[in-house]
Amino acid sequence: MSPIYYDLSEQFLSSGIKFRYYGIARTVMEVGYELARSPADVRFVVFSPAHDRFFEVEPNIGSASVTGVCDPNMPVEAKPMRLRYSFPEPHWLRDALYPLVSKIMKRICLRRWRRAIPEGSLREVDLSGQLFVSLGRPKMISDYLVALDRQNIRPRFYPLVHDMIPLHEFAHPRQSMFARNFAHDNGIVVSHAEKVMTNSHFTKTEVEKFSASGHLPDIPPVVPVPLPHELRPTDEAVDVDIPDTPYFLGVGVMTGRKNLECILQAMLHLHDTGRPVPLFVLAGAHRKRTEKYLERPELAPIRDKVQVILDPNQASLRMLYQKAFTLVIPSYMEGFGLPLGEALWLGTPGLAADIPALHEVGRDLAEYFDPNEPKALADLIDKMHNDPAAYEAAKDKIRHNHSSLRTWKDVATDIIATVNAGSTKA
Repeated sequence: MSPIYYDLSEQFLSSGIKFRYYGIARTVMEVGYELARSPADVRFVVFSPAHDRFFEVEPNIGSASVTGVCDPNMPVEAKPMRLRYSFPEPHWLRDALYPLVSKIMKRICLRRWRRAIPEGSLREVDLSGQLFVSLGRPKMISDYLVALDRQNIRPRFYPLVHDMIPLHEFAHPRQSMFARNFAHDNGIVVSHAEKVMTNSHFTKTEVEKFSASGHLPDIPPVVPVPLPHELRPTDEAVDVDIPDTPYFLGVGVMTGRKNLECILQAMLHLHDTGRPVPLFVLAGAHRKRTEKYLERPELAPIRDKVQVILDPNQASLRMLYQKAFTLVIPSYMEGFGLPLGEALWLGTPGLAADIPALHEVGRDLAEYFDPNEPKALADLIDKMHNDPAAYEAAKDKIRHNHSSLRTWKDVATDIIATVNAGSTKA
């Protein structure tokens, strides 16, 4: 069987920043860990914009990793600066300046690489005809696919697509630059793919829908590889103060699509109707817009019931889930919804928006509410906190169904099976 080359570029380009525990970088990290431990012939690579080439790396896993899980074993000092390799439409000034700017950026990246990495210590890899898997962000993937095209290097490419959410902005008269770039990058990704994997059945339908509508090019076969519920323990120390009083938890909840507004309005409704308002812990990265929203005058009655915990590591995140009374995830749309799965994995009941992706994750183990109805969420929060029998029934149901929840090993196994199924047909 041919070796599988697994892309750790997402982690390399994210090294040293707060987002390594969240979202796509987290998925790359966790699957990388399981692939490194699997009996399959998996080799790990990172893309260097300084060379427009891939290099093989030996990742650190487990306690040897800076994350306690997996990292590409690359010095942070070698981390390159990023400049887009392609654009969705021409622009006369940018296109005139681009060759010079690109040349300068490559020199800077090369200097960083040479200062941090001993010459000859990493092997350059030619991916022509090789099985190549990437779970990274499409904007990073599209860069190296363009670079490989220029060198006539064409791997047998298996990307995992995480969501199509920005493409929904095409419904508005004015398309944002982010949405146009997102469509452009995903178009490059799917047009190079031998098979497209998606993180949920919902995302599969989204990819197919946007291909049919012309927002994406024609697509190869699409295979759902749902993400897991598991949140593994690590050797890190808990680095945050966990509240002693009962609290409900939000992870990565922001204003807008993530719908922090619904939670805060639900808390206000509890206050206005004379019911107890439990503490709400909001864990995740610092967001100025969230901070600004929390300062609104109308939130004054419940502001002291909101505690923000910034950038918890994985050990702290586990503890936050375990100590939480319930998790709340009120998003209008998700590609998958890891926080809901992680809460269930650790036995914590979840209150989730009534949307397709979250039903995939929570199944009948979570309670659902209309994300446009804060009063409905308020009633669920009140029920969880004031009906011990209902709360214990929810905990028992999760506990009895724990064996049916997915693990990161399941994800890695499904990816290997998907890639090998394609390779046997070549």
